[in-house]
Amino acid sequence: MRRALVVGAHALGLAACGSGPAPGSGSASGSASGSATTALPPAPTGKCLVRLHGKGETGAPTTTAGDVTVLAPTGNADGWGAKQWLYFPADRYDAARAVVATSVQGCQQIILDGFSNGASFAASLYCHGETFGGRLVHVVVDDPVTDHGADGCAPSAGVAVSLYSTGALEKTAPPGWKCASADWTCQGGETIGIDGYAARLRVAAQRSPHTDHQPYVDAPEAAQWR
Repeated sequence: MRRALVVGAHALGLAACGSGPAPGSGSASGSASGSATTALPPAPTGKCLVRLHGKGETGAPTTTAGDVTVLAPTGNADGWGAKQWLYFPADRYDAARAVVATSVQGCQQIILDGFSNGASFAASLYCHGETFGGRLVHVVVDDPVTDHGADGCAPSAGVAVSLYSTGALEKTAPPGWKCASADWTCQGGETIGIDGYAARLRVAAQRSPHTDHQPYVDAPEAAQWR
């Protein structure tokens, strides 16, 4: 998951994020001649922690420990030589949501943990009132690109949200900064700043332990399930 805003680590000296491939389905096969079978990864069950990468990254294999499955699906669009989450306009939102919905089939409870571009997508899901069939319990929005995807936020009751900021993005992208200048993915084309973003989510922004743009992988809301 590292890093959604190398936003141009190339052009601006910050890092960007990416995500990983959705869990593969694979196939098990054997033959009469006794050829080896390929074991399928276990289907998600119980609690699922879903990591949403940033722009310019790709996903990771599914892992399971006890009743917790960690999923890292891959974004729905190309970006910075890898993948990104493109969650606007509406048809792109539907496509991005479908990737996550497919990955969480079989999960009973879900925590979304998004970083950078993935954090902005996670916030958009939250603000759209997404619950994935009543299974979503918490959304972690980690150092997001503070775009207009949080405008008119209307979350579903029973879904909690946490917002973390390193402060690094604010140095490059204060409120009103035009995202096209560095090829950032921003709904509405500009940033609104962490304070404006927090106000729209109606949650206080918490300080990440990091001062550069990198994921807070041990955020307590997500770490409780690792």
